[in-house]
Amino acid sequence: MFERFIAFRYLFGKRRTVTWISAGGVCLGTFALVIALSIANGFEREVRDRIVGTLAHAKIIQYHGVPLVNYDSLRAIIIQQPGVVAAAPYITGKGGVEYDRVQEGVVIYGVEERLESSVTDLDKTIKYGKLSLDSARSDRGRVFPGVVLGLGLADKLGVRPGAELVVGSFSAGVDELDPTPRMARFTVSGIFETGMYEYDLNLVYVSIASAQKLTGMTGVEGIQIKTVDLYKADDIARRVKNALGGYPYTYLDWKSQNKSLFEWMRLEKIIIFIVISFIIIIAAFNIISSLYMMTLEKRREIGILMSMGSKARSIMRIFVLNGASIGFLGSTVGTLAGVALCLIQQHWRLIPLPGDIYFINKLPVLVQPLDVTLVYLAANIICSGATVYPAVKAAGILPAESIRYE
Repeated sequence: MFERFIAFRYLFGKRRTVTWISAGGVCLGTFALVIALSIANGFEREVRDRIVGTLAHAKIIQYHGVPLVNYDSLRAIIIQQPGVVAAAPYITGKGGVEYDRVQEGVVIYGVEERLESSVTDLDKTIKYGKLSLDSARSDRGRVFPGVVLGLGLADKLGVRPGAELVVGSFSAGVDELDPTPRMARFTVSGIFETGMYEYDLNLVYVSIASAQKLTGMTGVEGIQIKTVDLYKADDIARRVKNALGGYPYTYLDWKSQNKSLFEWMRLEKIIIFIVISFIIIIAAFNIISSLYMMTLEKRREIGILMSMGSKARSIMRIFVLNGASIGFLGSTVGTLAGVALCLIQQHWRLIPLPGDIYFINKLPVLVQPLDVTLVYLAANIICSGATVYPAVKAAGILPAESIRYE
């Protein structure tokens, strides 16, 4: 008990200014680390939601790109599997678009209009016009199959709903000896904006029938599925594949389709944690120097305590408690302040971002309890570890020498 009393007396004694400076360094480090990790989590969530909203949770395909001919019966089986909310066929292929002699390479997505909204958020991202793929009337009064473009591509071509453009496919046709690209005229029925630059610049959506004519494909490339939990999409898709009999069917979930992106985000969080932790480590060196100076100043008091029967273990405990209290005070205040600021931004979104540069106009934050706990524990472990050397030096002082020295 007396160790705690002496430790707190030293903590708020004559050297309390040094105490506040040391605690302030720890507070600043934990504060910055909590905010940085929460911002990284916020951006990761925004990117994930946009990717999942565009590409669905998982896809069922066949090996070697073999089309699914009996996709209606397969979809009926898939939709009955546990964990599957919806399913819809799709076709993808490389191609190009042309409008007023401006040409751009694109990825053609063939989807079924009435089912697509059940597996992706395409209909929710329409900014101009509407999702109409079967047919659409152009500004010239002519009716062609509808096409939906990303906002970036539409701006590059200079088109808006009602414009007529030519879509061509580079995929092999029915006659593989004839490499001529297949082309058709479409009416722009809608323009979407996901906020993901690559998607808004490269994706065009047409109907399944139009995609089949452009690519010469019989059937579809695969079936998109939406699951009850996007984090369990991998397991649910695996069970769906097994329900279909396994080979030649396989699956791709949203994580595997964007593995490099999410691995980079995970690495980014680790780098943020390591770099900003150096602020806490610098503050820990301040604690070391403070406690070491205290051992020099309190040699006489230490000698008196040891001559009165205090053991070296008790002296060590005094200095450990002193330094650990500084770390506890700084880390607690810093963590609480960081979490409070993040929750305020998460709820009221007060800090803006330039919408023309980023895909969102408010700074995204997401407080993860695990991250906050790790930051708090790391700060206290670093600060407690910083007390070991000064505590050992203090415990090694001999009573007779310390009193003689004074």
